[in-house]
Amino acid sequence: RRSPSASPRSCSACTTDVPVQADVVLLAGGRSARMGEPKGLVVVKGRRWVEHQIEAIGRTGDRRVLLVLGHDQPAYEQALPQLDRLAEVVLNPDPDRGPFSSLQCGLAQVAPGTAVFVLPIDVPAPSPDVWTALLGALTAGGEAAVPVHEGGGGHPVLLAAPLVLRLLSRPPESRLDAELVELSTAKGVVRVPVSDPRIRLNLNAPEDWGKLEAGSG
Repeated sequence: RRSPSASPRSCSACTTDVPVQADVVLLAGGRSARMGEPKGLVVVKGRRWVEHQIEAIGRTGDRRVLLVLGHDQPAYEQALPQLDRLAEVVLNPDPDRGPFSSLQCGLAQVAPGTAVFVLPIDVPAPSPDVWTALLGALTAGGEAAVPVHEGGGGHPVLLAAPLVLRLLSRPPESRLDAELVELSTAKGVVRVPVSDPRIRLNLNAPEDWGKLEAGSG
């Protein structure tokens, strides 16, 4: 994994070939109101969930992980003093604008021409073959690749470099799913069938985390 920077970056949403390498924007800027604590800091099998996520991403290749935090940044830094050694922390200074604004903060730190995986903190990182399949599909054409299991799309979503640039120009109140629906009508989204059901799993409530801890999630 590439070495992250030593301190968080703040953002203000600020060649078209798909590269072999792709960064990962890990979104953790929400308030986690239903959980009552930051989702990335939930303890699962003795470790914080964000540690599990970054470790799982690391098994998919040498990826630069951009962890986007919001109001809960102090809690993350207190719980994980080594966080800046695990990932490159990016701060969304106004996460109340919505999750798309956090996405833009992460995308703003990506080098031009780089493809980007987008993974919310509450969707377990799937198996490495999912990431490989998405890269292969996007290389064959399209501006985004979405994993599909049993007819439903999930995460991570892979964005090609031209789409990254366009998303940075959108209003921060936009929605990624709406952008992808619009792109789908122009046949710019590649839907990639995968066998890993975790792409559609959302850990939103305490009972979801309980199932994960028990090994049934």
